[in-house]
Parts: sequence; structure tokens; C-alpha cells
Amino acid sequence: MDNYSNLAWINGKFIPQAEAVLTLHDAGFVMGATVTDMSRSFAHKPFMLTEHIQRFMAHSEACFIKIKASELELLNAAKELVERNCLLLKPDEDLALVLFATPGPIGFYLGESGGAGDDLPTLGMHTFKLPFHRYRPWIEHGAELITSSFLQPSPLSINPTVKQRSRMHWWVAEREVKKRSATAMALLLDENGFLTETASSNLLILKDAGKSDGDIKILTPKPDKVLDGIALRIVKSFAQESGIPWFETDILLSDITVDDAALITSNSFCFAPVKSINEIQLSRSKWFNEKLLGYWQKEVQLNFHAQILKIL
Repeated sequence: MDNYSNLAWINGKFIPQAEAVLTLHDAGFVMGATVTDMSRSFAHKPFMLTEHIQRFMAHSEACFIKIKASELELLNAAKELVERNCLLLKPDEDLALVLFATPGPIGFYLGESGGAGDDLPTLGMHTFKLPFHRYRPWIEHGAELITSSFLQPSPLSINPTVKQRSRMHWWVAEREVKKRSATAMALLLDENGFLTETASSNLLILKDAGKSDGDIKILTPKPDKVLDGIALRIVKSFAQESGIPWFETDILLSDITVDDAALITSNSFCFAPVKSINEIQLSRSKWFNEKLLGYWQKEVQLNFHAQILKIL
């Protein structure tokens, strides 16, 4: 096989990514039963890959998808996949790495023997070049968030802490919000009206960040209501080292004022300021963003915001 082909890894084998497909009777397609995780490279080197794989395996276990590969096998395969596909990149580009697992084929769905979960799981990885053009407006101007009438699923039905692909609620929420603003992201509420997250990011509120004499504190939704974001963990570590109070709590839209700032965090763009939530114009906490960027940059040895803005 050409060493410079864009590759995927499916059920233990490296194959051309163009040949990576799910069968029509795979439970990931038929039932939307797919656990996933996504990490990224910085300067072509994977970051916190062990943590991502451990989260992926724990979530697969929670969803009754029995992965046969070991953590070490997944780690080695992921490193090799990133290394080989990074050969196709320019020096200032980087990759997202996606892991996924499904319960595997459902035999009777194509007139064969076997039901859901009777066959071996489908396990795979693929990469794509990070679309920095998509993130650039958020870094430059801040993200616009609008709450949707479609709610975060109840923890009694779908565990919101698990990263998975049963995401019809996000699809309809995003479409609803786009009718109000083409540039906005949907921010979902739970059944009690508390803020949760967007489809691709965790939310943090920086209370009183815009007050010159205010003592900043960080609010983020309770961890049992949102994804355990690995980027969110980095901000938490920064806050703890900086002595900034960190509260995991229920947050109402009415709790937010123009003196507050907000951030969204994600593995792909790391963090971005929030310009507004439901047209509430928020403070732009430049000093906090600069300190957080400096802390994160030491971890990854790259100014990722400069990379996104193409000013490296």
C-alpha cells in the first residue's frame, strides 16, 4: 500500500480512507448506536491521546459495546494513523482523529442470521484536516449562541456524559437556531431550563469578568449533565493553578449579565470567546483569554489561535 495514501483503520487493518464504509445493516447506521471520540494533533503530534482512548473505551463499555482491542493496541494504531496521514499535511496544518465503535452488523436486517449485538463490534478510526476557516470567526469575533426549544435529552434516557452519535436532537436544534441567525450555534437547555452545552463544545461563564473591580469566578454546568470534555479539563486545571474559583452548578439564562464573559471549549479549536447568548452581549475578557492561551500553549508547544488565524 502507498505509504502516502490517506488512511483509515477499520477492525485492526489500515485501508484507504475512501474504502472505509459501514454496511447497510451495521447497528451504527440502523440504530444510530455509535460511540465516538475525537482528539487532534498539534504540530502533527497527537495530544492527550491516552486520555481520549480511555474515555472512548469507558463510554463504549457504558453503552454495552464490547471492544476487543486493548488500550495499547488502540493507542499504537492511533499514533501510526496520525503519523502516516500527517505526511499529507502542510507544516501549519493539523488533523482531527476520530474513533468510533458500533455493536456491529444486525444479521436479520439483511436477511441473514443474527440480531443486534450478536456479531463482532465495528471499530474504526479516521482523520480529517482541521477546518480552521470554520473556527476563525469564533476566535476573531466570538461565538454567537442561541437557546433552542429542543431540549437536552434526559439523563434517564440518554446519558449526556457519553460521547455518542445518537444526535437527532442536535440536528433539529441547529436547524431551528439557523432560522434566527445563520451564524449562531444552538445552546441546549435541560428540562428544568438550565444551560447545558452546544453540539461540539462545553460552556463556561466567567462571572463579573467585565468589572474592573470584580473577582472573577467560573461557572460551568454540572458534570452529570454534559460531556466530560477533555478541553474543559485543561481550563479547570488552569483555574485551579491560577486560584480562580470553579463552580459546577446549575446555570439559568437569567443568571447571565453583560458584566459576564463566556467561553466555549472543544478539542478542535481548544477555546473561543462567546460574543452573545440570546442577544445578551457579553464582555470580552481579553486578559483571561491571553492567560489561558499562554497556559495551553505551554502544554501543546503551539499557538493554536495564531494557527487558526493563519498568522504563524
